[in-house]
Amino acid sequence: MTKAEENFIDQYTRKMLVEWAKQSIAFGGLSEPAGARMIYFDHALAKGWLTKREPHRLTAKGFGVAASFLKR
Repeated sequence: MTKAEENFIDQYTRKMLVEWAKQSIAFGGLSEPAGARMIYFDHALAKGWLTKREPHRLTAKGFGVAASFLKR
């Protein structure tokens, strides 16, 4: 994977964190996505933005990243 592709995955995952934060607050957790969205989910897990245990929720760090994305 090129550096540009890695940067895209990182930035798009940050965008998705905003929606996942809403779901996490409203429903108490997230369900693991299938298909193409899995790469973003895995990236968020690797970054520590989501909890490892199911149901997955955003960590404090994940909520911080989502809030920072909204401020842009």
